[in-house]
Amino acid sequence: MPPADDHQPSCRDLVGALAQNDRRAAYAALALGATTVAEVAERAGLRPPAAAVALQKLTDVNIASFSREERTYTLLDDTFRLAVQAEVRVGGRARSDGAGAYFRRGRLTSIPGDKEVRSQVLDVVRDAFEPGVSYSEAKINALCGEWFDDWVTLRRALVDEGILRRNESGAVYERV
Repeated sequence: MPPADDHQPSCRDLVGALAQNDRRAAYAALALGATTVAEVAERAGLRPPAAAVALQKLTDVNIASFSREERTYTLLDDTFRLAVQAEVRVGGRARSDGAGAYFRRGRLTSIPGDKEVRSQVLDVVRDAFEPGVSYSEAKINALCGEWFDDWVTLRRALVDEGILRRNESGAVYERV
């Protein structure tokens, strides 16, 4: 049950997306009210093909969205705020605990071996589970899969670390 690749972009992803002049110009045009490729091209001083490529990149990283029915683009207001919140959640405001090194685009790249860092990384994942809610094994697998490709290993780490508890049959999990 692999997860879809529609995760919130990181601050690094957003900066990377806006590092190119055409994309910044397209972003500015959208911020000033342009909604179509033609309007973005005109306001940004781009040729329509360049505007279309820039807009595609902005939609790829969730800075903008595209309505197929209306064939218009809109900036997504929460993208930057959510990326900063995720950055703070993963790395802390002034922490250098190493936990942030294990996340990319809001997903785990690996589970650290160092017990202290592992605990901090798993504390980040803990927030995906509501206290007092019972989860089926399928739901736990899906939620773990949103964080890490090897969701079985992540599930086991969460149980071993005492973050999740499963019932005797192994069919129901709860956050501790």
